Amino acid sequence: MTTRLLLVLRHAEAGPHLYSGAGDIERPLTETGRQQAVKIGQKLAQLALPQPLQVLCSPARRTRETAAGVLSALPETVTPELENGLYGADLNTLYGFIHGTPDHVQTLLLIGHNPAIGALTYNLAGRSVQNDAFAALRHGYPPATLTVFQTQGDWINIRPSTVQALHVLTP
Repeated sequence: MTTRLLLVLRHAEAGPHLYSGAGDIERPLTETGRQQAVKIGQKLAQLALPQPLQVLCSPARRTRETAAGVLSALPETVTPELENGLYGADLNTLYGFIHGTPDHVQTLLLIGHNPAIGALTYNLAGRSVQNDAFAALRHGYPPATLTVFQTQGDWINIRPSTVQALHVLTP
């Protein structure tokens, strides 16, 4: 069996809603948010992620900027794949992206938005949320929070009973 990692990341801190024609999808990261993204990337770089790594990212500006900050800290060059379905996704949509991941991918990083990203994390973590190591999750799923799950199974079989929550990384 192959060890795979699923990384679930909420975008870093974004600016307020814009009152322009572009709207919510064009909200940029704040300076704090840019720093948060790089810090999460630095923490990920220490984990020696199994390769190849695939990054699926919402097309919203704040998620694209989060991806750029995170990926800038990793030793490998990875180009995020923008997936329109991640903007405004629900839990079933997120599972669809996970289950559709190609078999050769060893690490999948999903970068999206609450409430769906937080709901996915809580669903997969299950009772692990009660452990002190995951205490950060007890008060919501704040910006730039990343949860690392491990599985020995195929992507198509990802569900709460087939993954183990390993880490919660915060900036």
